[in-house]
Amino acid sequence: MAAEVTSSTNPPTSSSTYEADERIAARHAVTLADEKWRTLCTQHASTFVAAERRSVSIQKALQELLIEIEQETKPSVKRVGRALDPNYSTSSAEGNDDEGGEGEEDGDGPIQPASALLADLAEKHRLRRRTLMQHSSLLELLELPSLMDACVRSSLYEDALSIAGFANTLERRHLLENSSGSGQQQQSDTKDGKKQTNEDPQHNKKGDVVAGVVSEIRRREADLRRMLIHRLRQDVTMPQCLEVVTALRRLNGVELERRNNSKSTISIGTAAAADHDLEGVHAAMEMRLQVDFLEARDAWLEGGVTKIGSAQAVAVAASSDKGSSSTSAQAEQILDGIERYRTRCFEIVTQFLAIFRGSFAPSTASSSSNNHHDHSFSLLSMWTARRIQTFLTTLSSNIVTHVNDTATLRDALDSASFFASSMGRVGADFQPLLAPIFEPRLTEMIVGHWTDGLNGMMETLKACRDAGVAGPLFGTETSSSKDGNGGSGYVDDGVEIIQSSRTPAPPRKLLALPPLARFLNAYLGGLNELRRCLLPGAFPAIRSAQGKLVADAKMALQANERSVLTPGLRGEAVRLREVASKMKSEFNNSLEPYMIGCLEVALGSVDYAMEEAKAAALTAEKARIAAEKVKAEKEAIEKAKTEAEALEKAEEEALEKAETEALEKAETEALEKAETEALKKETAERIENDAVSQGADQNEDSAVDNSTEPTQTETDLFDDGDDMYGSD
Repeated sequence: MAAEVTSSTNPPTSSSTYEADERIAARHAVTLADEKWRTLCTQHASTFVAAERRSVSIQKALQELLIEIEQETKPSVKRVGRALDPNYSTSSAEGNDDEGGEGEEDGDGPIQPASALLADLAEKHRLRRRTLMQHSSLLELLELPSLMDACVRSSLYEDALSIAGFANTLERRHLLENSSGSGQQQQSDTKDGKKQTNEDPQHNKKGDVVAGVVSEIRRREADLRRMLIHRLRQDVTMPQCLEVVTALRRLNGVELERRNNSKSTISIGTAAAADHDLEGVHAAMEMRLQVDFLEARDAWLEGGVTKIGSAQAVAVAASSDKGSSSTSAQAEQILDGIERYRTRCFEIVTQFLAIFRGSFAPSTASSSSNNHHDHSFSLLSMWTARRIQTFLTTLSSNIVTHVNDTATLRDALDSASFFASSMGRVGADFQPLLAPIFEPRLTEMIVGHWTDGLNGMMETLKACRDAGVAGPLFGTETSSSKDGNGGSGYVDDGVEIIQSSRTPAPPRKLLALPPLARFLNAYLGGLNELRRCLLPGAFPAIRSAQGKLVADAKMALQANERSVLTPGLRGEAVRLREVASKMKSEFNNSLEPYMIGCLEVALGSVDYAMEEAKAAALTAEKARIAAEKVKAEKEAIEKAKTEAEALEKAEEEALEKAETEALEKAETEALEKAETEALKKETAERIENDAVSQGADQNEDSAVDNSTEPTQTETDLFDDGDDMYGSD
């Protein structure tokens, strides 16, 4: 006892720890085994359920068999007991009236002698003994439906078809021969109808087992057909597909053999009609096989391409590639769907042609075979046309919904074109049907860029007009070289000269008007999208959209000009009116010709664009020359007017000068005359004074010299001068 206490109080040793670890490991092992057992039960639950149901059905069948055996053997035992009982024979004679009806009610019938009953029982025992000796063969016969079911589930098609053919043999040997024999006996012995009616149930009863086995095998044949068609709904290769179709044809052959066995019981007169009927049935079966093949493969095709562009597929693609955007994921899904559709559709067509094209060769002599050959190809053409139409409808909806850039549109177009060219090898090229799908979408994307640019310009103009601010509408105009630097230049009115690389350069004058510059950038962005995916069929629609865009832009600028000219505009009204007028003139003179040239270059019409550019440049040069001429004429007129005014002014000045000079001359002449007269007067006075003085002197001297020399007067002096000039 002390030892036990001591051992219990001691600490656990390494062996106890090891035992605890073993228990934990064993517990984990049991848990894992339990989980594995549950997993196996879950995986094979259908098999367990089928086995349980079969056991229940077998038990019910055994109980029914025991009840039937008891019901069939009990009357026979009762009759034999009555026949062997001597007391029953004497008592039956006395109470015949009272028990006769009861015996009839029991169905015993009249009591036969014991020897006859024993002989009958011996014969039945002999038959049952012989049946027991054939127990293994009968067991194999009864297990034929289960064996065929196992072959069908295990994909052993050859064995299953062999069992189906053996069922036809059983039917021909044990059912059709008996029915034909009974029919002949009925025709030969028409008088004994009562006996024939009594024997027919016996024959039917003998053939019930074989008929049941054959019926079960027929149901397994239907299961085999369904499984084979279901196999075609999966991804199968060409050898596998050929194997399945061969099995279906053998199954049709089994059906034809069964029909032929049933037709063998008819009269000889209708044999030719029966043969013709069998040929029609064979053709119908072959056509039905083709239809089943296309339907099954069509289901496989639909199962692989029904998720093109769907939200679930896009989510899966986005989760697999988290770095890419949703748009790229959708584009990748569309391209992947087109590729899968192409491979599957081409594979189906190839399989159909490889399998069914040799069934009705054109070299066959019968006309029906040629008709069937035509029918098979017409069936393939109808299926191909329907699949192509479905593909185009799905592709159109996916492109409109999920494709938003021309790069993806170009990739989708390349994939679809490759699909169409691949189908062209089997006579189903549908490339002309792709243009009505891609061209409208291309036009929509380009017009979307243009519309965004126009809306942005209109919103900018409206915001500046409402705020009364003109600053965002002005910019700095950079200087542009007019020489040959880089092969580009501009004329005075803003029309560009085409570069040597045939690419038009934008007018730099638009940098002074940011709204027009941004509008032009949006326009060029749309043309860049067009450069990635150029479809000639969309050119008329794009040109029409460009004309509508120009008209809308002009209307917007005109409406903006009318709005800023409204009285009472607040803010920088003068500058807003100035920039509105300038934008309108620059759009008409510079932007519109440039847009037309860029569109033609983007569409590939370089020669046309060059001609248009040259014509525009020539027109601009003529307009410039005309403007310079008008300007020169105006300057000449102004110069002539100035010269006339100067001349008139000079004339007036000359006249005034002449008048002044005349006045001055007159004054000078008058002054000179006055001076002359004054001088003359002074001279005269001096002379007179001199004369007076001289006269006085003379008078004084006259007296002295009166006789010597007379005195000269003034008249005499002038007379001497005249004589001097006129003496000659």
